[in-house]
Amino acid sequence: MSSDDDIRKPFLEFAGPNGNYYANVFLKIQKATLSRTHLNPVALVGSFVWAALRGNWLLFTIGFVIDLVAAINVALHFKFAKAAVDNVDRAYLVERYEGWSQSHIIAAVVIFILGRLLFSWLADRLYVIQYNRWRVNNSVNSGVSMARLVIVTIVSALIVPPMIYRASQFSPDARTCIKQDRAIDRGEEVSFKARFDCFAIGEFPTLFWIERPDQISFPRDENGERIVQRTPPREGSPPVNLNTLVAQKIDDGIGYVTVFYSFLFDEITRLLRTMLTVITSVFVGTPWPVTMGVLLFVAYRMAGIRTTIFVGASLIYLALFGFWQTAMDTLSLVVAASIICVVIGLPTGIWVGKSKRAQFIVTPILDVMQTIPSFVYLLPAIAFFSIGKPPGILATVIFAAPPMVRLTALGIRQVSEDTKEAALAFGANPRQLLTKVELPLALPSIMAGINQVVMMSLSMVVIAALIGAGGMGYIVTEALENTETGRGVLAGVGIALLAMMIDRVVQKANLGRR
Repeated sequence: MSSDDDIRKPFLEFAGPNGNYYANVFLKIQKATLSRTHLNPVALVGSFVWAALRGNWLLFTIGFVIDLVAAINVALHFKFAKAAVDNVDRAYLVERYEGWSQSHIIAAVVIFILGRLLFSWLADRLYVIQYNRWRVNNSVNSGVSMARLVIVTIVSALIVPPMIYRASQFSPDARTCIKQDRAIDRGEEVSFKARFDCFAIGEFPTLFWIERPDQISFPRDENGERIVQRTPPREGSPPVNLNTLVAQKIDDGIGYVTVFYSFLFDEITRLLRTMLTVITSVFVGTPWPVTMGVLLFVAYRMAGIRTTIFVGASLIYLALFGFWQTAMDTLSLVVAASIICVVIGLPTGIWVGKSKRAQFIVTPILDVMQTIPSFVYLLPAIAFFSIGKPPGILATVIFAAPPMVRLTALGIRQVSEDTKEAALAFGANPRQLLTKVELPLALPSIMAGINQVVMMSLSMVVIAALIGAGGMGYIVTEALENTETGRGVLAGVGIALLAMMIDRVVQKANLGRR
């Protein structure tokens, strides 16, 4: 009896109130005899309040989110039910609002019941983890504390009412709030609820208004030279917010650069077109039997017979379904973009790998380039180079270059210092160290970078079809516009096969080098 009391003592000390229950449950958990369907009845009723009293903040978060989501769905139910009554003369709106109202009340009930069951099932299983941590560190929360409940009450009071109110009201749109701000400036009466809704549940409030800037254009003068012309806004024109002002300044800056430095962009476009013409003449201008034979030979030499069979099957698919020319066009774009990525990324990666200052400068730029969604790259390409294949290639290069830089730098940094010291001891100069030691040892990482460049170039080239880059992406875009699902699916399979074909050849070649 004394031994049993000694075993239960730490459980009782940790749990405090209702300690016998937790002692029994914790012992069963330690002996792996706790029923799989065991639920904590107090946690089932108390939910996040029980977790707050016990100081288990993970359980508190789980229970709080479950109950809050259920409460929000109840509020949405009443909002749409009221909207159905208010629009009784519009049958289509009544049907829509009633459907939404029913969906939300069902969701609220299901989330509440299943959530509480899940919470009570997790309660003791997670609470025993807190007990194990407490045995190691007595500063871990134990027992029951009303101070924790007070803190949770304050936090809940700050979070729950705004969330419920937001769910129960139709938020005003930005245009309505702008009109309201202008009405306030004119001294007109605006209700407190309208002001509160625009401030609390609408878009982030416009904190200040700015005088509308001049309109800037770039006409030609009498001599045919471009000039900057500023047109002041009409008298009485409404002010603008920060978004409109900055957007207009960006547009003005891009307009200035494209007008007065058009020769630079024209030259870049000409070089890209020349490069693409040469590559396209190889893939598209060559008769298909020759192109297919060369691709199969390259696949066999670089990746072996199995990959060659897959490449052959993929090429036959593209040919049979009429995608040969567009696939070769896409391949030309990928090759052009990949060459530029390697030419830029390889030396940049070497620089980053050998210089901490370069790493400090370039790494944040690469982070931004890899974080921005791919569609965003199309905007500067269109702004400076209009539409067509050259801007598509440039957008692809910006999107696909970071992996080349990162993996090249990684490969250079992974070359051991002992190896470099040995090369220097045998009289290698810095150039020989780079070309005969560092680059050969970094080659697997560089090849992985090239593989990533090719795959990302292919994905971006398909997206670049939206700005006139053509290729397989154009077929998918056209199928989306005309709702030609079958044609779009066939083109999508072709793109996938093209990607897998390139990926397998490059990967096998990389493994062969290793």
